[in-house]
Amino acid sequence: MQRYLSSFIAANFLSLYAFAATFWLVWHTYCWTCTRETVFPVSFFTLIIILVTAHAAVVRGRNWGAWLVALFCVCSIIIVLPTYSYRPHLFIYSSALFAGLSTLLVLSSRKYREMCVQLFEYRQKRKADRVAVAKRPKVIRQRGR
Repeated sequence: MQRYLSSFIAANFLSLYAFAATFWLVWHTYCWTCTRETVFPVSFFTLIIILVTAHAAVVRGRNWGAWLVALFCVCSIIIVLPTYSYRPHLFIYSSALFAGLSTLLVLSSRKYREMCVQLFEYRQKRKADRVAVAKRPKVIRQRGR
């Protein structure tokens, strides 16, 4: 798994940065008059939990986690593009687009797809081991008298 660590970490950090930059742009363009005492932290932590769960699902061999990360990145790009009319900070705007597109590039790379296949196979092996252990007859050992 050492071989795939770099692509997983790249996808993880790029998606987190794309999310953070998109969140900042949304709150400083679309929602600049919204109350930030309750809505801001609740929405932020809800989205972070979903993104972290998606990455954890990838590690556990679930393919839907990679699709959820890709969905986050596509939504990030779609949300960031119209904020240009509000004249956002150009570095944050361009880096949010770059991070989202780079995450999609990493997710579609051969190495990342191989990692997902390998993790899925590990999950299948763990499942088969659990079934084998469950079918094994129970041995009750008597203590010597």
